[in-house]
Amino acid sequence: MKKISLAIFFAFTITLLGNSQKNSAALDQVNKEADAANIAPTSQRRPIIGLTASTGTNTSVVSKTYYDAIIRAGGLPLIIPVDTTTAYLAEVVKDIDGLLLIGGVDADPSYFNEKAHEKLGSVDTLRDVNELKLIRLAANRNIPMLGICRGCQMLNVAFGGSLIQDIPSQVADKSISHRVTAGAKRIHSISINDGSMLAKIIGKSTLEVNSAHHQSVNVLAQGAHLDATSSDGVVEAIDFYPLRRIIGVQWHPEGFKGEDKDMNKIFNFFLGEAKLFKKAKDIHSRILSVDSHTDAPLCFVKGEAQLGERSDNCVNLAKMQEGMLDSQFFAAWVSSENTVMKDGKKQHVAKPLNDETYNVAWNRTLELFNVTMQQINKNSQLCGLALSDKDVKRLKAEGKKAIFLGVENGLGIGKDITKVKTLADKGVKYITLTHTWDNQICHSSSNSEDSNKGLTDFGKKVVKEMNNLGILIDLSHCSEGTFWDVLKMSTKPVVCTHSGAKALCDHDRNLTDAQLKALAQHGGVVQTVAYTEFLKKDGKATIDDFIKHLDYMVKVAGVDHVGVGTDFDGGGGVPGLEADNDLINITMRLLELGYSESDLGKIWGGNFFRAMNAQ
Repeated sequence: MKKISLAIFFAFTITLLGNSQKNSAALDQVNKEADAANIAPTSQRRPIIGLTASTGTNTSVVSKTYYDAIIRAGGLPLIIPVDTTTAYLAEVVKDIDGLLLIGGVDADPSYFNEKAHEKLGSVDTLRDVNELKLIRLAANRNIPMLGICRGCQMLNVAFGGSLIQDIPSQVADKSISHRVTAGAKRIHSISINDGSMLAKIIGKSTLEVNSAHHQSVNVLAQGAHLDATSSDGVVEAIDFYPLRRIIGVQWHPEGFKGEDKDMNKIFNFFLGEAKLFKKAKDIHSRILSVDSHTDAPLCFVKGEAQLGERSDNCVNLAKMQEGMLDSQFFAAWVSSENTVMKDGKKQHVAKPLNDETYNVAWNRTLELFNVTMQQINKNSQLCGLALSDKDVKRLKAEGKKAIFLGVENGLGIGKDITKVKTLADKGVKYITLTHTWDNQICHSSSNSEDSNKGLTDFGKKVVKEMNNLGILIDLSHCSEGTFWDVLKMSTKPVVCTHSGAKALCDHDRNLTDAQLKALAQHGGVVQTVAYTEFLKKDGKATIDDFIKHLDYMVKVAGVDHVGVGTDFDGGGGVPGLEADNDLINITMRLLELGYSESDLGKIWGGNFFRAMNAQ
C-alpha cells in the first residue's frame, strides 16, 4: 500500500473538519445578503463622493450624518484620510465625482494672510493642508464641490478669500449665537439672495437653519458670489457658479438627518452635479477627443512652458489629463506682420512678400516643429506623435496623449510648391492657408486689400497639391473670396480649425450661415474657437458664449460638421474654458442641453477625423 503524503493528509483532514462545522444563522444571513448584490454597469454606478475628515487621536473621523446624507441622495461616500501626501491625494481625486468638505475646527489664518486673533480657536494645520490640496486638485479637474460649515470657509480661503476669525468679538451685532449645535434644532433664519444658486436650489427667500461655527466668510474669494446672510450680516452661503460647480453653506444640513425637504434639496442638487460630471467622464473614456488648434509651440520656443509640467500656460499633458482630452494639434504659427514706427506711434503692416520673408517664415516653421518634437520625445512615456485617429486610439489604450502637427499660415512655403510635400513628410496634417494678412497663397479675412478676392494662381497650385498629398486645407483666417474659391477647387473636405458663427458675433474671422451650410455640404467641419473677441463683440465672453456658438453652428451646419478648436496659447481661453483641464466643462454643458453621447463623440473627434481620413 502506497504511503499518503503528509500534505495531502492534512489537507484532507482540514477539509473534513471544515465540512463538519456549520455556519451560524447570523453569518449565513449576512453572506446571503452580500451574495444577492447585483453588479451594476459602470454607466449606472452611483457617483463616488469624497468626504474630508477630522483629525482624531491617530484617526481620521467623519460623523455618520455626513455619509448618511450622501447615501440618501444616491452617492457612494469615500472617506479621505487626513494625509498631505500630494501624489496620494491626486490619485484619490482622479477617481471621485464630487467632493464634500465637512465641518470642524478653525482654519489657520496664515492661509489668508492674517495673524492669529487672540480668540482664535483650535486649528489643525495638517487638516488645513489636506483640504486645501484636495480643493486645488478637485478644482483643476472641475469636480463639483459642496462645503459645509468649515468646508464653506475653506472653499473661500482656497480661492483667495478671508475669514472672520472670531464672530463674537468681530461681528458688532450680538443678536445671534452662531456656535450652538450641529443638530437638527433650528437656531435662526437666513435671507437668501434672489437669483442666487441657493435660491434656485431651495426655492425660498428665507430658511431656518442650525448653527455651530466660530468663524465665517469675510472677504469673498475671487469668483465667489454671496448667496445668503443672517440678520447680523454673517455670511451663510456662497457659490462659484456658473464657472465652477461649487457651493458652500455655513450651517449643517446633514444634521437634519433627512427629515427636512429643504436640506435634502442641497444634497440632491450636489449629487445631481456629481452624476453629470461622472457621465461626462464616462463618455470621454469611450470616445476619441481632439482640440484642433493650439499654439503651444510658441510657449515651448520661448521657454515659458514644458509639455510635461503643469505650468500656467493653457496646454500641457497634466491639463490634458485633467480635462480628459485625448489629442491636440500643435500649430506652427508664423506671423505675416511687421511693426513699424510712424509719427512716433507703432503701426502694424504686412510683411513684404519676397524671398527673404519666405525664408524667415520657413525657418521659423521648422524651429517650431523641432521644439515640438523635442517636447514629445522628452515625454515619450506620456505622449506620442499622431498621424491618424488610429494613433490616437492606440496611444489612449497605452495611457498616453496624442499630439498632431499643423501649420498656421502657409507663408513659409514661399513660391516653392515642393515644400508642401516636405511638410507632409514631417507629419503635418493641416495647413491654415494664411493668417491676418494677405500672403502669396490667398487673401485673408483680416487686413485684406479685398476680402472678396481669394486664391492667387500659386494658391490654386497649393490647394491641388494639398489634395494630392492628403493634407487638410484649413480656411480659418481666410477671406470669403478664398473660402468660396477653395470649395470650388478642392476635391476633398476642408475645415476651419478655429472659427465662430458670424450671426452671433460679427467678426471677420467668423463664418456666415451660408459658409457654414456650404462647408457641411462639402463634407467639411468647423471647429468652435474659444477666442473672446470672436465670441462676443465686447470681448467679455465666457464659456456660455462658446457653447452658444457651438450650439448655433450645430443648428445651421448639423451635428456632423462641428467640433472644438480652442486656440489655446494663441489668445484663446475664456472664463470657464481657460485651459485644457476645463475642456470637460464643454461636455457637461452640452449634456445639459440634451446632446447625446453619439453627438458628443462626433463633436469631440468623430467629425474632424472623418474629414482628415477623407484626404
